[in-house]
Amino acid sequence: MLAEFIMPFLVTAGLSFFLTASLVKLAKRYRWLDRDPHKLKPDQERVPSFGGVALYLSFWLGSAWLMPFNLFTLEQWSIFLAASCVLLVGLADDIWELRPWQKSVGILLGAHIIYFMGDIQFSTTLLPEVSPWMFNLISYLLTIAWIFFVTNAINLLDGIDGLAASLSMTSLVTLIITTYFFSLSIRFSFLAMLILLVAAIIGFLPFNWCPAKIYLGDTGALFIGFMYATLTVSNLKNASFFSLLLPVILYVVPLFDAFYAAFRRILKGQSPVRADQEHLHHRLLRLGLKESQVVWAMLGITMVFSLLALFIQVFNQWRQEILLLVGVMLIGLVVIMAKLAGKPKG
Repeated sequence: MLAEFIMPFLVTAGLSFFLTASLVKLAKRYRWLDRDPHKLKPDQERVPSFGGVALYLSFWLGSAWLMPFNLFTLEQWSIFLAASCVLLVGLADDIWELRPWQKSVGILLGAHIIYFMGDIQFSTTLLPEVSPWMFNLISYLLTIAWIFFVTNAINLLDGIDGLAASLSMTSLVTLIITTYFFSLSIRFSFLAMLILLVAAIIGFLPFNWCPAKIYLGDTGALFIGFMYATLTVSNLKNASFFSLLLPVILYVVPLFDAFYAAFRRILKGQSPVRADQEHLHHRLLRLGLKESQVVWAMLGITMVFSLLALFIQVFNQWRQEILLLVGVMLIGLVVIMAKLAGKPKG
């Protein structure tokens, strides 16, 4: 099966590379430039901040070529419409800097399109005794919350060059491996969209790596997060406990960082969506690490969690022990965050 993805993968990656290069040139010609939106590099040369447009176009063009039979299905149309809605919200934020609640409305709109139009929702065998209306309510709340939280988590992670794109690519590649080798049944469209999303990121990443020639922007960060959240939900039909945990473990770094930030702000009596520079990558930068070193450090953590997710699939008899190790590592991340709190730059 993988052989039929090779050419679409290469074409999508090449298209992403070409579109990103073209965006960089057009932005310079027409002065569609911005300083670092995260205000970490005030003296850096201005670069465009809507790289997600290249990801979006290359991904959907690749999907149309690889899966023309899927173009007119309700599920595919709902994903396309919802992703387009989220992309437009991100683009508006990159241009005008929307307020958090305005971005939230756009993301929630996309999530509701996925749930009601595409009928994409969490479905699990873990609640057999629950009445149908309660089951539907729980499924609705979990689906909307998952899509909203994951989409925002990737956006919050996009604080330094190459970070969100490279971590997402690592998690997506692991998800492709677990899907292909360990799933009892493989949905062609699900696997295809995962592979094409990785291809789009690969084509974009050379321009986003430090020092970036183009930023992912809210346009790209929201799109990647939304697609990951939507695709993982679409593949969780009658999911078991470990199937539900897999996408969480793969994206544990951005999810942990977002949850920790929201919890910390609430404890301080602040809004959970209030922007600050206290995320994990900010704290590592203040420790004295260079941007590329921070990216590699967080990429290394993501790879470890990805390996543990693979081990859960391979070593069934040790699943509880592996989950215990995941929990210990999460406690370790909490300790690291606490140790780095308020560290002066050095």
